[in-house]
Amino acid sequence: MMKNHLFIVFIVLFIMFPLFLNGQTKPFNREFTNIKINNDSTTQLQNEEQIVINPVDSLNLVGVWRDFRLGYRQVGYGYSFDGGATWGQALFVDTLYPRDSDPGLTVDASGNFYAVLLSYTGSTSEPNGLFVYKSTDGGVTWGGPATVINGVPGVFEDKELIACDRTGGAYDGNLYVTWARFNDTQILMCRSTDGGNSFVGPVTVGDIHGVQWPVPCVGPNGEVYIAWVQYTPGSIRFDRSLDGGATFGTDITIQSTSFIYGYINGGITVFSFPAMDVDITGGTYNGNIYVAYMDDSPGYTDEDIYFTHSTNGGNTWSAKTRINDDPLNSGCDQFHPWLTVAPDGSIIVVFYDRRLDPGNLLMDLYMTTSADGGNTWSVNERITTVSSDPTAGSDSRNWANGEFPVKLRKPEILASRAGLLGEYVGVTASSIDNIHPIWTDTRLGNQDVFTGYRIPQGIKQRKVGKISVVDIVIFPEPFLSSLKVHFSCEREQDLKFSLFNVTGRLVLEDRRHVQPGRRDFTIDCRELPGGIYFLRLVSADFSRSFLIHKI
Repeated sequence: MMKNHLFIVFIVLFIMFPLFLNGQTKPFNREFTNIKINNDSTTQLQNEEQIVINPVDSLNLVGVWRDFRLGYRQVGYGYSFDGGATWGQALFVDTLYPRDSDPGLTVDASGNFYAVLLSYTGSTSEPNGLFVYKSTDGGVTWGGPATVINGVPGVFEDKELIACDRTGGAYDGNLYVTWARFNDTQILMCRSTDGGNSFVGPVTVGDIHGVQWPVPCVGPNGEVYIAWVQYTPGSIRFDRSLDGGATFGTDITIQSTSFIYGYINGGITVFSFPAMDVDITGGTYNGNIYVAYMDDSPGYTDEDIYFTHSTNGGNTWSAKTRINDDPLNSGCDQFHPWLTVAPDGSIIVVFYDRRLDPGNLLMDLYMTTSADGGNTWSVNERITTVSSDPTAGSDSRNWANGEFPVKLRKPEILASRAGLLGEYVGVTASSIDNIHPIWTDTRLGNQDVFTGYRIPQGIKQRKVGKISVVDIVIFPEPFLSSLKVHFSCEREQDLKFSLFNVTGRLVLEDRRHVQPGRRDFTIDCRELPGGIYFLRLVSADFSRSFLIHKI
């Protein structure tokens, strides 16, 4: 008997041991479905995305991105009220200058969303500024813009991002917009103390010039943290404000970097920028600051994703940890990381990854998570269901106009079409089991905005008083020609049944007036092609979506 027990233990350890190598824990079974957000019919580009979840309604998501559907730079936005299953979307309007770019996004504790845009005339030598829009209805409509900075002669305001204080403290509701000013390349910040109606500043953050890519976040006591890339010597630098963004201290080096900025295979512009967030949950790791960034592999054969953290407000930082788990020095790049801390304290990092292509061109979005303050990480999970060719789509870049004047790292493999893949992606989460990434995807032949959607087990719908529709059963799953829905109604009411395909397009809709009691409904799906669909049931006080498959 003892020998049998030892044999079983040996088998379990044999299976699990690889999962603990390099501080990794076993993967979650999330099974993301990929959904296209933008609904334009052009072949133009969409990229540089951010996504944020409403802290008071986990089914409400808002995304922003750079959008070329009109043939030149604009900023698009999308909104979802069913956890990312279906989306509405449009372009920001009434900006001061014709072109908009580089969007950032945040939300306050009450669920008001704020988007910051760079707006400019047409070149980096003409008037430009940064502006903030505000949405109080979950991202459907936007007011503004409020001016952050505008019309400073001889400079170009670039790479702006925005953070909001949601701590409930003295600076709760403050907004912080940080950016890099060219041509003197310094880090600046403006702040709003009145809900985004007006901004004051700018305040100089960094101590030296020759810098770019500032990323802001807010600590549990209202500390304002900003990190960025320094060119010489190559490093990620950090500074903080303890007085609500009024003043900053002395710069601190987080980590040294060897790559800094340049091009990788496919003509993709990449930076060793710091994707940063902080734990404000009040839990075990409250106050920890987390940074993920891209840098050269030890053998300088490819780019990897590294992680570092501080437990003392940024005074000191841990040794860097490589968190992509493909073979070391594999020759396959990982790049464009983004990091968020969920309300349960989980750390989520997403990044582009080329491990599935020996030619180091096709890319997927991957993810890894940590539930213990970054000490261990889950096995990397592939989020995309189809790999993307970064060189696919329209060639909208004019390489002679001086945009993104960076030094070529690998000019022999430069593809101008991919120069506008963008420089960042995004991710948001309400927990380690409810994660929503956003990225640029070319599976349809052009650059589109995609998100990952997964209906968790035991999905929770929004409640407004007593829910009127309960005990919902949908079968068969998968289905062939028809889909049956059984449910109970607590009172007489109107119901709407909507069926969406994987791109978010409405393919079927039916409205019914139903009486109280147990009810049955059959959807005729004979004309639909096989694939993934979302069934949404909506009443006056109820909304719920279901992932279903047709064979």
